[in-house]
Amino acid sequence: MSEIMSLLKKIEEVAAKSEDVEAEIEGWDRILQFVIEDAQPFYIEVKDGKFKIHEGTHENPDLTFETNKETITGILSGEIDATSAYMSGDLKITGALPDAVKFRTIIEIVRDEME
Repeated sequence: MSEIMSLLKKIEEVAAKSEDVEAEIEGWDRILQFVIEDAQPFYIEVKDGKFKIHEGTHENPDLTFETNKETITGILSGEIDATSAYMSGDLKITGALPDAVKFRTIIEIVRDEME
């Protein structure tokens, strides 16, 4: 399993048990697609208060993140600030930026709970 998928599985596990994440995503159903240079694409399905990770490409994502392995790993682990990556062009986002901000908030909640 790649480092990215390993991080994602940890995030998925923590998010499933988190009341804070549940409150944050209540009523927020989205498909978040990730296109990573030199890595398998994946998407996160947020639906009915659940957070599910799938390998592959979704045909109709609400939000698409494009970046490289180093940047996405850094964002997921907290070593790289997502806003800084976006502003520098290392992270490209297609879709509604408020949804991207909400995803960043969710990741921050999960990381806080992992510590």
